[in-house]
Amino acid sequence: MRNFFDSPHLDWPQLRGSLHVYVLPDPGFCAAVQSVVDAVGAFDGCAAVIPRWQHATVTRIPWWRSEVGEDALERFGAALAAVAADTTAFGIPMQGPWLHEYGVGVAAPEDAQWKRLYTATRDAAVRVFGAERALPAPPPMPHVSLGYGIAERDSASLAQALSTIDTPATLTVDALHFLSVDVDIEGGSFTWDALSSHTVGPS
Repeated sequence: MRNFFDSPHLDWPQLRGSLHVYVLPDPGFCAAVQSVVDAVGAFDGCAAVIPRWQHATVTRIPWWRSEVGEDALERFGAALAAVAADTTAFGIPMQGPWLHEYGVGVAAPEDAQWKRLYTATRDAAVRVFGAERALPAPPPMPHVSLGYGIAERDSASLAQALSTIDTPATLTVDALHFLSVDVDIEGGSFTWDALSSHTVGPS
């Protein structure tokens, strides 16, 4: 296990107020993966992600809350509402746990619905915020992190604990959340303040 917060995965120039769009898991998903969270919590090299802060990233927007005015936030909220209205609710069956170099999570292969969703969301971000700053690449697959590495550790004991856990869980995509995200490097967590939330169309 290595420290996620001292890696190329976290190259933010500011640690507070990063604009993101997330899908947030429902209580059924969180209950299905709790055994993984418990196993991560018992391992001192990885910070467990409690249900309150579990998320699937649709896109990060390379602007910070302190840099943009209320008008831009409202315009993007309206654009995201249009994306949501044009999206049919769907589920993503995720498998895991997936132990990797920088943490633990569950994930699924990218499918056409997820790709349409993040493409429309990213296009809306460019229309509102401009192309002066390039959007970061979309996540390589839809995933929910359940633990972030916070120290250099041999993860054999964690791998053993996770080997007996099977966590099929479905991420229900029924709303898009526009958020101002903070990172706590010492605590190994991402937290946020909600800017707006938008329910997608019925399935």
